[in-house]
Amino acid sequence: MAVESLLTFAAEGILKKVALLAAQEFMLAWGFKGELKKLGQSLSVLQDFLGGAAEQARDRGKAVEDWVEKLKDIAHDADNVLDEINYEILRSQVELQNHMKKKVLNFLSSSNATLFRQKMAHKIKKINASLAELKSEASFIGLVAKKIDPVAQGMGSRETVSSFDDDESIFGREEVVSDIVKTLISSNNQQKLSVAAIVGMAGLGKTTLAKSVYNDDAIDKSFDKRIWVCVSNTFEVNLILSRVLELLNSGKTGIQSQEALLKNLKEELTGKRYILILDDVWNEDNIKWNILMSCLSKLNSAQGSTIIVTTRSGNVASIIETLPRYDLKNLQIWRALEK
Repeated sequence: MAVESLLTFAAEGILKKVALLAAQEFMLAWGFKGELKKLGQSLSVLQDFLGGAAEQARDRGKAVEDWVEKLKDIAHDADNVLDEINYEILRSQVELQNHMKKKVLNFLSSSNATLFRQKMAHKIKKINASLAELKSEASFIGLVAKKIDPVAQGMGSRETVSSFDDDESIFGREEVVSDIVKTLISSNNQQKLSVAAIVGMAGLGKTTLAKSVYNDDAIDKSFDKRIWVCVSNTFEVNLILSRVLELLNSGKTGIQSQEALLKNLKEELTGKRYILILDDVWNEDNIKWNILMSCLSKLNSAQGSTIIVTTRSGNVASIIETLPRYDLKNLQIWRALEK
């Protein structure tokens, strides 16, 4: 396993989600706070072992590779559980906002709520047990904890892909997807390169919504090229350009200079209309955004090319958007809950 692929995985995103959920008042009622704290501590410790694994991969080979894959699988399971809990919190909050307090109280006291709490508590305890075993295994194979340099983490902590997972659903979002698609393929979109932002807190479904747009048949027919790049914590212009080029032409990898990257990207995109999804963006540095947009504007792509950015930050959206914002907190995507 290449050192680069080891460094692309880290637990910061999950740790942030743990902290966010642990602070919710609902956690006190549901009894998850202690287990979530333990989960966060375990992930933090194992993340340090991941830093050591990056340096020892060549020396210890298959054992380290297997250990890292196990950590990835467990962290993915943890992320899914946190999304389930967060969804229930958001569902209850939406009901409250729609003056449905009675239903929320009924939910918290109902047998369904009890079953949900038991199910989630069991899952978290199982994940914590797996992490404890993995920590023991790390010592057994000789891994030494070492802090990961955040500057060297590559594209981020949790890499997303454009295809749907088995448990992903766009239920309740079909109208939003349709609105976004119509905006993007509209003949009224006369901009050379437009940017739309999907904004919302963790667990609201920004990535799933972006996937729904990306995989829509009308998008596939209207754009010559579709490109999906997960950005996450580290926003490096050349790294993003390199990833775009690699996805357009798998034979063009390892190019480092910006001049060479733009030359090759121009060969791939001149005269073509493309849609680029930049998923999970955190960067609020206006200068870096300006550099990226300047680079993309030099590719001679066809009119109507579009970038969709998913982000938790309204500041990120304000910096780059040229099309109407899709704020999941304000969109009526939970309409089914009102019925």
